[in-house]
Amino acid sequence: MPVLPRDVRQRDGLPREENRPALIAAGLLAAGGLAGAGWAGLAAGAAALPLGLALFAGASGLGLGLWIIRSAARAGRRLRGDLAQALRAATDPDLPLPAFAAGDLPGADGRLVVLARALAETARAAGGRGDARLAALVAALPVPLLGVGATGLVTLVNPAMAALIGAVMPGTSVYAALARESLAPLLAAAGGGMRRAGVHHVDGRLLDLTAVQLPAPAATAGWLIFADPPAAGMPVLPAAELPMALALHDLAPDLPPACDATPLDRLPVLSLDLETTGLEVTTDRMVSAGAVCMVGGRLFLADVLDMLVDPGGPVPAAATRIHGIDRAMLQGAPPPVVAVERLTVLAAGRVVVGHNIGFDLAVLRAEAARAGHAVPDWLEPGGPALDTLRLAARLDPDRPELDLEAIAHRYGIAVSGRHTALGDALLTGRVFAAMIPRLVEIGVHDLGAARRFADAAGAVAAAQRRAGW
Repeated sequence: MPVLPRDVRQRDGLPREENRPALIAAGLLAAGGLAGAGWAGLAAGAAALPLGLALFAGASGLGLGLWIIRSAARAGRRLRGDLAQALRAATDPDLPLPAFAAGDLPGADGRLVVLARALAETARAAGGRGDARLAALVAALPVPLLGVGATGLVTLVNPAMAALIGAVMPGTSVYAALARESLAPLLAAAGGGMRRAGVHHVDGRLLDLTAVQLPAPAATAGWLIFADPPAAGMPVLPAAELPMALALHDLAPDLPPACDATPLDRLPVLSLDLETTGLEVTTDRMVSAGAVCMVGGRLFLADVLDMLVDPGGPVPAAATRIHGIDRAMLQGAPPPVVAVERLTVLAAGRVVVGHNIGFDLAVLRAEAARAGHAVPDWLEPGGPALDTLRLAARLDPDRPELDLEAIAHRYGIAVSGRHTALGDALLTGRVFAAMIPRLVEIGVHDLGAARRFADAAGAVAAAQRRAGW
């Protein structure tokens, strides 16, 4: 889904910056009418109506007019935020559709809300099917065809390929069907042109496959894998049954570096999480790093980092019980400073978002210093990071549950892959995406405002400082 320009997103006839003078005038006219009624009552029956009561009537009319203005503007902001979330949810099945609660607010146009809800549901229903004409062509191909994103997730599989390798669904790992140790070298070689090699299926069969990398420069990443056509007479699957997840090929667009004035819905983001040997930032070590690039509330699943690192020491059993990583799994993995270097590339121009992100940044600073490297600017304390824990504490001050899973459930977000670095980075990104409409609704429109809003979570910030991050 393309990131929509600000002026396109606001073509909805709802209250916005340039509409406010007309809206205010309408509200003041209503207020003036009510105030005039109060003064008319005073003029017509001054002896019967005390002056204070007449003034109260006029002031009440003015207050009601201003209340109408604020209510209509709030309804407009809520609906625009819901529409933005619906656009993201149309291509990300793990994001919930918004509740479109703007219809419950005074001043809302109920017809617009009903229409928006219907369009959002239609877009979600169509989002996973791709273009019907493309689906028909790919389904009819006698050549087994498999699309794979940059991270190894299946994006497309036609009936011929499904018959060859078994049922694999878009969004699942290709390595569930094809052995990593034989497929990975073929994909690496395909960067220099079309390559053919024998690849082992997980059931032991040797398949003759050809891979070609998607051409660059392009805002896509991944490969097409195909095999020789099977025998004639294979039935063609109807196009409507051809699953696709082509958005898994999309790379995040190049945008200007984030600054305090960057609107939240255009904000370049790196959602980050680490798994470690413990919670002491000066002595415990990183064992895994996960990150996903975002723009506003859209996650780009072709732009991710998911890696194990070997700190060279033991992994306590208590830590293994949480994240499942033990010492044997880290054999042959690179040292933690390699993850710092790769994250530094991904973080360029982006705002780092995480749940209790101060902990992750402190661990990364310690790993860089331990390796004798200069600490990158993006890791310095006070940098432009956003903590979803602090944001949650401010957005819902009456809700004491601040762990990531509880917040995700609060927003209706499906939870999977918990306590893996990439799984938590994805979940944090989706939570942040769901927070954006709520932040905008209360007037937190850009990065600078979001940082100030999060920094005002006094009790949470104090607890984090006591913990050392």
